[in-house]
Amino acid sequence: MCCPLCRGEDHTLLERIRVEHLDHEYQRQLGVRVRAEFPSGLDELTMRRCRGCGLEFYEPGVAGSSRFYEDIARSQQYYSTARWEFHETLRRLPPDPDLLDVGCGDGFFLSLVKGGRRRGLELNPEAVRKARAKGLEVEEALLPAVPAGDADIITLFQVLEHVEDPVGVLGQAARVLRPGGRLFVAVPNNDAYIGRALQDPLNAPPHHPLRWRPDALRQVPKHAPFALEELLLEPLAPEHLYSYRRTQCVTALGRCLGRTLPRYRVSVGMTLVRRLANLWALAAVRLRPVPPGGAGLGFSVMAVYRKSG
Repeated sequence: MCCPLCRGEDHTLLERIRVEHLDHEYQRQLGVRVRAEFPSGLDELTMRRCRGCGLEFYEPGVAGSSRFYEDIARSQQYYSTARWEFHETLRRLPPDPDLLDVGCGDGFFLSLVKGGRRRGLELNPEAVRKARAKGLEVEEALLPAVPAGDADIITLFQVLEHVEDPVGVLGQAARVLRPGGRLFVAVPNNDAYIGRALQDPLNAPPHHPLRWRPDALRQVPKHAPFALEELLLEPLAPEHLYSYRRTQCVTALGRCLGRTLPRYRVSVGMTLVRRLANLWALAAVRLRPVPPGGAGLGFSVMAVYRKSG
């Protein structure tokens, strides 16, 4: 049982999660059954934090199949057009960039890039079709299909949390980048409200086998040929406020009970907690719809790396 990033074997056990409870939440919230995504006979996952690099991961690490992603991508909200990291990256791009967007979805970010050569990789056939309909150069492929030294900039937006082998993906990115090329990585920030969110199936397998934190992103240069240039934390935005308030309520209830409440347990008690948190968050947002100053961190964290060597 090794950490997927640093291969360390010293971990903190954060939670035990029943596969049937995950399946229940995916079905309740998204209309998707996931039991078949897990190995036959597997009844329980553990969520762990590596003491060496800070990465959080599930054991066993189960990444979703293409069928799973086809099912959840039917949601109109799955490919977001309001990502903070899109605009932070655009501000840092040189004129006429030679850019490859890995996991580009329907190509929304690519459509924002002006000039240069812009290409994308995406495994969802329907998303590829939509991107091509916009006139974008998008292939249904992964990084190993791209020639070495073929790009100056690679973007990995909300990708590394979906993979079982992050070091392998980072190594492929380094191979495709030219010397001195830059890699933009954005992932959910599990030091923020999303890491403590109650019954959020999309932050668990088979959608997210990994849970990234800023500390883990700082450790990447020890395990892949990159130097860290910047680490950026998304501020809390109005669209995050309901989830933030909901998590605040759950955390406060846990303090009152003297324990951390389980994130994914299905029980009468946790159903009552969820409903109470929903009502409290809705009332709090209506009373104060603008995030208060210093309220907390938003959804994402982004690291900007430069290929070394």
